[in-house]
Amino acid sequence: RDRAYNWRMSILVIQNDPIVPVGQLSAFLGGHEMVRAWEDPQRLQDLVAAPLPGALILLGGRATAYDDEAWPWLEAERELTRRCVSANVRVLGICLGAQLIAATFGGRVSIADPSGPERGVIPLVWGTNDQAGGGGAVPLRMALASTHTVFADHGDAIVELPHGAREWARSDKYTQIFSYGTALGVQFHPEVTREIATVWAANNEDVDTEDIVAGYDAHEGDLASTCKTLADWVSGVF
Repeated sequence: RDRAYNWRMSILVIQNDPIVPVGQLSAFLGGHEMVRAWEDPQRLQDLVAAPLPGALILLGGRATAYDDEAWPWLEAERELTRRCVSANVRVLGICLGAQLIAATFGGRVSIADPSGPERGVIPLVWGTNDQAGGGGAVPLRMALASTHTVFADHGDAIVELPHGAREWARSDKYTQIFSYGTALGVQFHPEVTREIATVWAANNEDVDTEDIVAGYDAHEGDLASTCKTLADWVSGVF
């Protein structure tokens, strides 16, 4: 992609949590605007009424999808998502971002779901109805055809999709990829790097950091390939 194209395709990335950065997505996106929501919640309010970006990415975080009291910018994030989907602007939601998309349009997120958390590399199982949908879904599905392993780190889960949404893929527990109009939610973390995976594991006493990092190392190339595919979709390459 040339620089002029990236300049025209303005991509807005909302980071919800200091320890959940844009990671390796930044290398594949080219030019993009980053908003660190906790530093300037008013910026999110301003964006709701501003001209829409060319595409929107909602990153993850330790918040729950309904925790507006502790994370007061979430409603502005939902409203921006509504505006983007209404205007056929592509939205990529990652982990918490995917849960926000689901909740925004009438789905349901289970907090600390009883089926248990998913940490580290997990297998992906593709559904049979994943070809249809909007927002470039068919070309994206074809580009993601080789994705069978992803990196997860979550305890909350999407347990009910919005009416009209399509589930593309799941793990043995939860929805992992779904589309709703021009929005795409991924429960896993395509942006994760080895360093990020290490930090998350080291701060979680319920996992073995060496095991988590070894899993990442074993699938690093595949994880990066999936990340690039999603970045290309957001950027309008296909």
